[in-house]
Amino acid sequence: MDNTMTLSELGERRVVAEITGLLPAPALLLDGIGHDAAFVDMPHGKDDVLVINTDRSGMNVAYQLGLAGAECIGDFGVSHAVSDVVVAGGVPRAVTVALLLPGDSTLGFVRDVMKGATAAAERYGAVIVGGDTKQNPKFAMVVTVVGTAHRQRRVARSGAHPGDALVVTGFLGSMFLGLNAFRHSLLLSEKARRILEIALVEQRPPFAIGRAIAEAGIPHAGTDISDGLPGAIHALCKASCVGALIDEARIPLDPDLADVVIASALQPLQLASAGGDWQFLYAVPMERVAEIERIAARVGGQVTVIGKFISGGLLARRDRDGNWWQLDRIEHDSFADGTKGRGYFEEIADPAKEIGEMLDQSTCQALWDIG
Repeated sequence: MDNTMTLSELGERRVVAEITGLLPAPALLLDGIGHDAAFVDMPHGKDDVLVINTDRSGMNVAYQLGLAGAECIGDFGVSHAVSDVVVAGGVPRAVTVALLLPGDSTLGFVRDVMKGATAAAERYGAVIVGGDTKQNPKFAMVVTVVGTAHRQRRVARSGAHPGDALVVTGFLGSMFLGLNAFRHSLLLSEKARRILEIALVEQRPPFAIGRAIAEAGIPHAGTDISDGLPGAIHALCKASCVGALIDEARIPLDPDLADVVIASALQPLQLASAGGDWQFLYAVPMERVAEIERIAARVGGQVTVIGKFISGGLLARRDRDGNWWQLDRIEHDSFADGTKGRGYFEEIADPAKEIGEMLDQSTCQALWDIG
């Protein structure tokens, strides 16, 4: 690898691969590197492992649009980092927060950010135990979450089996619809406006359902959908050495936003590719789908089967007209996005955008019909 190449030339996935390739694999690190959160064999209890995750976040778009105060920035930063711990089957315990701050930031701004961070940590049953502050030209927030998970109920990205159902929590696409609506001052009903405001201000993981699913020991694998649904599917398939088929018509969109979806002229996969809805994606044994649906209903959430995992490397989607297409790895890349003239959100917001190549219809349909 040429050491003179820039990060924007390489792209985020290649940069991460280069970094992780330099890291040792100590015996206390279970399942290796490359999952949403690390599993460390330093138990809190007899059957526990530590679950550790670090994430960097910036200004919440809700703050930039004037929809909320700086508290939402702190809330988002902690929620972002907690998400990976929860989907991995962990219980958040301790949080550290590092703030990178421009010199002209006000004390009030910093206080509000930390108020939001503290409230978020408490909501997830954790406490902020330390952190750091440094001057930086641009604001950023680096959060580390340490949690615990039962050794036998940890949920890694690897582990999906051919025949498993591909299950998502909640609704997808609401954050992207809100971003477009408020950026362009679209006319909205009062109900739709409130739903979209919440989708932007409260970008939080489905904590209750994630914990309940983990406690039941149901998933074979899981990841959050922070960078969009296609990227999450590709991540699980790569880690598990399987393929996947999804039905685009099954992607769950909020029915109360149906008019906004129609007005956007975007397909469900485009809306779900933006990420930001902070839902979870699981590989669930088919015989346990009914159980996971009951658990979701009990805690006031929902889950939707959108496809299944298959043997081999094929990743495909069926559109709403019944045609099968290649499922491209579309995801936000913090290094490469915007280097080709358009940013990520502008790129996927094009109603005329072609997503993937058409595949052999009979082959895909036969794989879908098996089982």
